[in-house]
Amino acid sequence: MQQKDLPGKAAITIRQDGTRCLGSDESSGWIWVAGRVLASHLLSIIDVKKLHILELGSGTGWLALTLAQEGAIVTATERPGALQLLTRNVYGHLDRFTNESDVMSVEVVECKWEDDIRVPGDFDLIIGTDLLYIVESYVPLLNTLIVHNCKRCLLTWEERIPKEEATFLALATAAGFTFEAPIHIATNEVTNNRIWYLDMSFGSQ
Repeated sequence: MQQKDLPGKAAITIRQDGTRCLGSDESSGWIWVAGRVLASHLLSIIDVKKLHILELGSGTGWLALTLAQEGAIVTATERPGALQLLTRNVYGHLDRFTNESDVMSVEVVECKWEDDIRVPGDFDLIIGTDLLYIVESYVPLLNTLIVHNCKRCLLTWEERIPKEEATFLALATAAGFTFEAPIHIATNEVTNNRIWYLDMSFGSQ
């Protein structure tokens, strides 16, 4: 277990587990650098209080909990195989932190991108970190954003397969998403890989 928190906030204690589960790979069991980068950047540019946020590929739940600590109303989603760890981390924190002066709002919901099923709710923002490492997931991911009426989507990812990641951007453009060029926002000091940040929306929104 590791404690990950932002300055001035109570520590979020996360259970990490890299076990490969049916319906999910082991990547969902860890807190990744791209997630910490997105949290820091998002909180520096947006007041998330009362903002309804949908997180795709929530993994351990650290990012969802971090934003909820700042007042966001978060729906954290994962594939079936990764839901157990996510549920344990999220609801364990809600039980520990919820009192008269400190209320966190996070709901855990299953979301399989291939199913094109909308998660209930109207979301102001959709977020995701390290979602581009499997090329076959690009089209289902974009379809999931469209199904959820993507007003604005913020993605961060660590560069691992740059040519394929460029393909994702081309697919997003073809699908009707608009965005500026991704920003090299940070570097993973361990791997020396670049961390990219993308701010996009769908259609004319």
